Order: sequence, then C-alpha cells, then structure tokens
Amino acid sequence: SVRVVESMDAMTATAAEIPRIVLARIAERITRALHGEVVRVLYDITDKPPATIEWE
Repeated sequence: SVRVVESMDAMTATAAEIPRIVLARIAERITRALHGEVVRVLYDITDKPPATIEWE
C-alpha cells in the first residue's frame, strides 16, 4: 500500500493528489523489483484524523 499525505501540524493529514502516470510508475517499479512477492500495489486516498497519522 502506498499513502502520500500532506500535513501542516503532524496531527492530521490529507491525501495528496498524485498524477495517475506517477502512480502507475510507482506500482510498476515495486512489482518489478519484488517480482513474485508482490502482485498488487494499492494507493490509499483516505485522510488521516488526529492521533492516527502513524502507520499501524
């Protein structure tokens, strides 16, 4: 899963808008580098509310 966020205070974050072509390149590089181990790359577009900005 790939999540790109923007935050002003490190408390909350909003999903950053990434061009589709860039997302395609990211997914291609990940799946190519980890061939056989990764078959799908997901892009998370959800915002992060307070106290949940860190990866779980």
